[in-house]
Amino acid sequence: MWLIMKVFLLQILAFLVFGGGIHCQASTRRLTFVVREASYTRLCSPKNILTVNGQFPGPTIYAMKGETIIVDIYNRGKENITIHW
Repeated sequence: MWLIMKVFLLQILAFLVFGGGIHCQASTRRLTFVVREASYTRLCSPKNILTVNGQFPGPTIYAMKGETIIVDIYNRGKENITIHW
């Protein structure tokens, strides 16, 4: 009886040490946004607008639950900016 109990406890200990420590980790993605001024013509009137990676509106970020997203933003425009999520 004790031998069965010892084997069972050793199996539990081995699982916790070797198998129980394995965790699923979500991926980490790094994105780079470059904000620049671009000429935009609307109703025959050109004006400068801010674009993100040449897009207006900026790109959409798709993420899964638990995923880590790191965004590096470089402001190449003339004015200070804020980014709202």
